[in-house]
Amino acid sequence: MKPISKKIIALLILAALTLGILPAYGATLDDLQKQQQQIQRNMEEQQKLLQKKNDEGKALLQQLEQIEQEIEAKEAEIARLDQELDAAQTRVQQVTAALQQTEAGQAKRIDILCTRLKDIYQVGQVNYIEVLLQSTTMEDFLVRMELLAKIAQGDVKLIAEIKAEKEKIAAQKAVLEAERDKIAQLRRQADGERVQLASRQESRRQLLAQVEAEKKRVAAALDEMEALSRQIAAKIHAEQAKSKRQLGPEGTKGMLWPLPGHTSISSPFGWRIHPLLKTRRFHDGVDLPAPTGTEIIAPLDGEVLSTGYLGGYGNHVAIDHGGGLSTMYGHLSSILVREGQEIKKGQVIGRVGSTGWSTGPHLHFMIMLQGEPTNPMNYY
Repeated sequence: MKPISKKIIALLILAALTLGILPAYGATLDDLQKQQQQIQRNMEEQQKLLQKKNDEGKALLQQLEQIEQEIEAKEAEIARLDQELDAAQTRVQQVTAALQQTEAGQAKRIDILCTRLKDIYQVGQVNYIEVLLQSTTMEDFLVRMELLAKIAQGDVKLIAEIKAEKEKIAAQKAVLEAERDKIAQLRRQADGERVQLASRQESRRQLLAQVEAEKKRVAAALDEMEALSRQIAAKIHAEQAKSKRQLGPEGTKGMLWPLPGHTSISSPFGWRIHPLLKTRRFHDGVDLPAPTGTEIIAPLDGEVLSTGYLGGYGNHVAIDHGGGLSTMYGHLSSILVREGQEIKKGQVIGRVGSTGWSTGPHLHFMIMLQGEPTNPMNYY
């Protein structure tokens, strides 16, 4: 067995620190596979945590959006109440002015009445019976009595009008003042609710910031574990690929497409924003969307290097085609081949799924040349 390189040793030590497992120098294939399985279990736990934080973040964003809508509606309500309050205050001022004007007019009427009564007093107290007895004829008597009655009626009517008009305007003013006070109270209440909404908004923003920080921490841990998993997987592949297989006479000419009838590419080879981590990461293959259960075929003859769950790739199959060329298929729902199995070009090796880090059913198709990822589209 070839000695493990210093880089692999360092990565394995880092894995040991992360997992609490310290592999011995010159670890066996079985040791490496156990370490890989432990890393993958930890990655699954971290992926679940990341998904949980993603769900929490989405829920908080929805709550923030709802609160912002409520704040917007409350601000519109406050603006409306301000307008109503201004209008009510204007009406109160108008009726107050009308009341003052009416009271001034009434004061003039009272002055007139007082003046007449004063004149009567200065001339002498009027004895209604005396006035009537001074009449010379019956006709004169009736005229005098009618005039006295009209004067009395006028006095009573004037006093009643003064009282009624003052009561009417005072009642109108009281109604308007009550309306104004009610609007002012609603305005204060709405302003208090707006303050509460702002407090809830700030609280949700702080929680969202905490969730985003936790997501970054989890993503960093996943990055480290994924790197370790890849390195250990590469070592496993190196240990398994002992056959020195060579490519067939045709080389890579005539390579079959792994998903017949499904040629669209949802994510190409190269740098991209990761759909789950939301960070810029290198995509080492192409993503081919297809329904769950779609058959995946081998593009060339080869030998199965590895199968099973592989970190973010989920269920995978890796095939050595010889000449340093190998292919890998990720996110499978089912694996239909076994390690060490000889397969033929066009043979079904698995089915499309959404295992590992995946947002939906698709095939992650990777081609490696001398162990380094290369753009699969260069071969088609």
